[in-house]
Amino acid sequence: MGWISLKVLILSWCIIISIHADLTRADDFNDSQGRPSLHFIESTSKQATSKLSLLARHLSLDYGLGKIRSSQVIDDQYKLQAFNVSLVTQRRLLGLQFPANCSSPKMILCSVPPHGLGSVMHHLAYCLIFGYALNRTVVFDWSEFRYTVQWNDYFYPLTNCTVTPEIKDHAVRYDYTWISKDLTQIEYKVVRLPFGYIVNRQYDYMVPADLVDNMLPWCDDPGLWWHSLIMRYVLLPRPTTRSLIWKVQKRIQHLSAIAGIHIRHTDKLFQEAKYYSLQDYLKIADIYFQSLTNHSGQSIKAIYLATDNTTVVKQSHSYRDQYQIFNDVDATALAEGSYYGSPRYSKRGFETAVIDMYLLAATNYTIVTMSSNIGRVVYEIKKFYNWRDISHTVYSLDEAYRLFGADRYQIHDRQRAVQIATKTCQARDEKREISLNPGDLIYYERLGLQENQYYGFSKTLQRHGMYPADCVRLVTKIYDYPTYEEFTNIDIDRV
Repeated sequence: MGWISLKVLILSWCIIISIHADLTRADDFNDSQGRPSLHFIESTSKQATSKLSLLARHLSLDYGLGKIRSSQVIDDQYKLQAFNVSLVTQRRLLGLQFPANCSSPKMILCSVPPHGLGSVMHHLAYCLIFGYALNRTVVFDWSEFRYTVQWNDYFYPLTNCTVTPEIKDHAVRYDYTWISKDLTQIEYKVVRLPFGYIVNRQYDYMVPADLVDNMLPWCDDPGLWWHSLIMRYVLLPRPTTRSLIWKVQKRIQHLSAIAGIHIRHTDKLFQEAKYYSLQDYLKIADIYFQSLTNHSGQSIKAIYLATDNTTVVKQSHSYRDQYQIFNDVDATALAEGSYYGSPRYSKRGFETAVIDMYLLAATNYTIVTMSSNIGRVVYEIKKFYNWRDISHTVYSLDEAYRLFGADRYQIHDRQRAVQIATKTCQARDEKREISLNPGDLIYYERLGLQENQYYGFSKTLQRHGMYPADCVRLVTKIYDYPTYEEFTNIDIDRV
């Protein structure tokens, strides 16, 4: 990639980051029960604690994602590593998705579902992860997309290939019996992926093995960071979209601290989520604002409210004497219906939903429900514009962050992982076992010979061996994705 292109990309990143202004860190932010959501692993060793501090925070997730005491100091070297991982990922996706000849590569046909916007965004990412894993170009069938807009009018194109009648005719629907097979050996020219997140058994949370070593020294959650880079490719806004976001953001940019609240009601309550009232969200916001008062004397309680329930907006009026509340009433009215033909799926409905997501991600503290795709998208947007640990800037009322409904801690057959030692475990058989000290990193490869035993490679000892399962906890799953050396020097022309 040319030096000029690199400078343009760096400048662009800085401009986009300005949309997501500095995220205020609430150092002493705990919930009313004093319950931290991400616990440090206790260790009497100061050296071990320093090793653990960046890696261990996400290992025992509770429902809340915030309230971390953050004293994270990361130098310019780690910042450059984060940038390089992002750059490599974007290059690989561009190279894979923009072939010189669309008739040459094997393909995945991704049918965009007739769902809400958050669900659609995650489905696009799901398909791209599959394509990345199988070295296939992903093409998208938008025929069932509900919104009355063209995706490429708001975000950069995902591919230069289009769905042709020939592609549809040759597409073979994914067979669920393949779930235990090596899909790279499937010879079909085009594979059609169903909606249903089969990825959660094959590539869930799995970080590329060739990138993970560059992520471990600084990354608090490699699985989230990797997925956020896929989402960055999906949701890279065009200049016109950035302008739409900026016009609304100007209303709140003067505020030194603002809490974002996303309340998803309407169709989500039928079967997918529990009801939480406006008061439930405001209780968490008050704890956050109190933490600011304790530290800086902050007195203005500013809230950006995004919801699909006009009743919530009316209820918020009774709190105007306590909070400075920003809400687009028209956007709420558009989002209230979820039926076919609803204004939610209009051009204006699409635009306001995108604006809400980006502005929620730009708030200093964001209160959501992670059962909602929008709540998870907001967290991912916030992450791909800030490579530091942001877990303390988001609170979920119902669930922990999850990807495609997958269990991030369960290691399936043939999956590999990076683990971290949580206590001292001395090997009883030096030839077959490895000793562990708190903070040691181990690359898990398979189950051991005995019950509750693993086999893997110790980064500290630089050798393989078996070790007790109760001595370690999962950091991230890893997978040997293609390394795409042919895309190393590809030009990036999108900013």
